[in-house]
Amino acid sequence: MARYESTPGTTKTFCRICGASLVTLYSDRPEIIGLPLGGVVGDLGPRRAFHIFVGSKAPWYEICDDLLRYDELPPGPDLIHEILD
Repeated sequence: MARYESTPGTTKTFCRICGASLVTLYSDRPEIIGLPLGGVVGDLGPRRAFHIFVGSKAPWYEICDDLLRYDELPPGPDLIHEILD
């Protein structure tokens, strides 16, 4: 496993051998990890509850649902748990 800081406070990890993305770690929010869903096998459980990083989405990508939208990460882990429960 290897890691690098992609932006200040955000560390990406990957396999040194094949280059596969692993987890993303956030120094200001250690209770949250980013997990690439391409490597997950089976049912993921809860479905989408909101969209994040909408402020930097591609201009040609249209969001076609009524889910909450956040330009960056949501305000806190309590909000995430409240939405998913």
